[in-house]
Amino acid sequence: MIRSAALALSLLACTPRTKPVPMAATPSPAPTTTTTAAPTSTPSPSPTTTTPPAPTATAEAPRPLLSPLVGAEARRAEVRAVLAELVAQLTPAQSAKVKTIPLVFDTDPNEVNAFAGCQKGAPYLAATEGFLLAVDAVAQTRATDELFGSKTYDAYTAAVPARLAKKTGGGPALPAGSIPAAQADDPRRLSRAREIFDDVVAFAFGHELAHHYLGHTGCAQGQAATPGPNPAVLGQLATTVVPWLNQPTEIAADTAGCFNTLNAGKARRPAYAWSEQGGLWLFDFFGRLESNAPLLVMVGFLSTHPDSRLRAPIIKAAASAWRAEQK
Repeated sequence: MIRSAALALSLLACTPRTKPVPMAATPSPAPTTTTTAAPTSTPSPSPTTTTPPAPTATAEAPRPLLSPLVGAEARRAEVRAVLAELVAQLTPAQSAKVKTIPLVFDTDPNEVNAFAGCQKGAPYLAATEGFLLAVDAVAQTRATDELFGSKTYDAYTAAVPARLAKKTGGGPALPAGSIPAAQADDPRRLSRAREIFDDVVAFAFGHELAHHYLGHTGCAQGQAATPGPNPAVLGQLATTVVPWLNQPTEIAADTAGCFNTLNAGKARRPAYAWSEQGGLWLFDFFGRLESNAPLLVMVGFLSTHPDSRLRAPIIKAAASAWRAEQK
């Protein structure tokens, strides 16, 4: 806050005292050079008291701290909440096609995948527990690095390929001790990690939703809700998405999903606004895994989605187009 104060200048005329002169009929005149004239009719200007302008729209108020996501059920509930916000920002025609689609979770903590598909003509969305653990690890480490200038994300992504390759080596979960104890329980870090988790999930499922309402799967027609497939067969069902997966459909789903994410982010202001950054974080993570050739057949996401390193320019262009439309 800028303080303004008026400064009043008061100058006092002061004639210095002189010693008396004895037996002098006429006292010596007071020196004229020591007398300061009183202010004239034109006072000294006071500093301006103009009220400063209000903060611009780009200034962000502090956001409330969010509680951490602890446990599988908390992560799954968060994904469902994010998905509901995404669907709410679709056009009526798009929403009608996907609002009843079930979201199914595979409890396998070592499999890393999220995808859209059909079973017996019924649409579904799916995610594995391993995918949510990977997103959580990305969120935890990136939040730590943002606040403390550390390199925990680099350390995690360097260690996780070997863990994934073994299938019993711990999977994508963040290893214990990855976050320094002095920082682990910092409320700011925990809150920021949840924001990043939501941002990544928003883009991931904005993309998968788009496959359905854009007609890529061919089974989303707004039919009545179904329970969805048995989680135990999701690993097998993931292979059925490959026939319709191709570059044009992926570009379209990335673009539409990015627009959906940005619209949902705009709608939730002044809360944390999702953006294409969630997709860029996701692509960076899987891009690092893709540099390890053996993992191309070990990680489900890599086999059911195109090269993550080629997708970043697509969503950057989509985000630029979206922002141009907002002007």
